[in-house]
Amino acid sequence: MKCDFIKKQTIKDKLYHNKVLMVDITIDYPSLAQGYGENAMRFNMHYRQKARKNYRYASTNLFQAAVKQYNLAISQNFPFHNFEFVEAFELTYCNKPLISLYYDIYEFTGGAHGNTTRRGNTWDMKKGSMITMDALFVKGYDYRPVILKYIKSEARRRQITGMVNFFDDLDENIRKYYDEKNFYLTEEGLAVYYPLYTIAPYSEGIQVFIIPYQVFGDNLKYKL
Repeated sequence: MKCDFIKKQTIKDKLYHNKVLMVDITIDYPSLAQGYGENAMRFNMHYRQKARKNYRYASTNLFQAAVKQYNLAISQNFPFHNFEFVEAFELTYCNKPLISLYYDIYEFTGGAHGNTTRRGNTWDMKKGSMITMDALFVKGYDYRPVILKYIKSEARRRQITGMVNFFDDLDENIRKYYDEKNFYLTEEGLAVYYPLYTIAPYSEGIQVFIIPYQVFGDNLKYKL
């Protein structure tokens, strides 16, 4: 989604040991234009600090682990593959006062493949803070069963049509691994996602279900 007042900032680095690449780092993070209004500074500080924290992790913890694995590989005459740390964000909704996005962090530390974790963030810029899922709805509305019913129905459709190869006990896993922190907004509806390995194999990717706002009737607090 295009949003002219949000720009991408990037931290890139390649860390070497004995002239061999150990860790390749790319961290993208969002930055609000100064003209956006109040609380833009708070938004920018949050993501700038998070990016710097993740860079410190990649340049210390991952680097040390990579050197250790490199030394082991050399001693046993095994091939060594450099580690990777990649963070990217996707803006999914920007209609004042709300901004919503998710960011994926991909780490490769050897093995068959890396691992990706996702975090969704939704901001009320009038308040200058992130909001939780319950803040989207009017007080007293029980939205959880509505969301789960929609997800189960859509998951069954994907399964029946062969779109996704889910684990067994699909309904139970959907309920078990449902986490209200795992959401973001889109133009089409409320996106709820399930991390890798929760309801489907790694090869099926992160499963995202978009519940149309109309499903919630008049129970939304914001005009979405």
